[in-house]
Amino acid sequence: MKLPLFPLPICLLPEGYTQLRIFEPRYKRLVAESLKSGEGFGLCMTSEEGKTLYPIGTLAHIIDFETLPDGMLGISIQGKQRFTLGEIAVEPDGLKRAEVNLIDNWPTAAIEEDERYLSEMLQNILKEYPQHLQHYQVEQFKDITWVCQRWLEILPVQAAEKYTCINALDHQLTLDLLRTVIN
Repeated sequence: MKLPLFPLPICLLPEGYTQLRIFEPRYKRLVAESLKSGEGFGLCMTSEEGKTLYPIGTLAHIIDFETLPDGMLGISIQGKQRFTLGEIAVEPDGLKRAEVNLIDNWPTAAIEEDERYLSEMLQNILKEYPQHLQHYQVEQFKDITWVCQRWLEILPVQAAEKYTCINALDHQLTLDLLRTVIN
C-alpha cells in the first residue's frame, strides 16, 4: 500500500483521535487526496528536532474538517492501524509518499484492578478536552491496551522513548513506563 505521509512530532496510535491545522500546500493536497481516495494517510512521528522519521507510523483517516477562524484548514483524524515504512519518495512539492506494510495492532487486554487508576486518571484528564472525549466509548476505558495507547499519545516524554514503546508487540512496555512515570 502506498500512502502520502504527514511527519509530525506527535504520537497517534490506533483508535486515537487528534486535530491538525493544515496550511502548507503539500499537506492540503494530502488532505484532498485522502478524502477523495478514502484510503487515509500515514502519520509518522518525528524526533523533537524533526530530523528523524521513525519507521513505524499509523494509518490515519480524516473524520471531519473545517475552515478555522484564521482561514487555515482544520482536520480531525483517527488512527486506524500501525504500519512499517518501506521505500520513501519525495515529490516536487516536498510531500513524502511511501510504501507501507500494515502490521498488527496491539492485542486488547482487560484492565486489572491494580491498573484501574490509569484509566480513571486518563478519564479525568480527558474531561478537560470534551471534543476528544466524545470520540471515545466507556468500554474502551476497560481495555488496558487502549488506555496505554492514549497515555502514550499525551505523555510528555521524548519521542525516542515513545517510539521504543510503539515498536513493542504489546502494551506491556508502555504500562511499565506509566507505572514509573506516574507512581
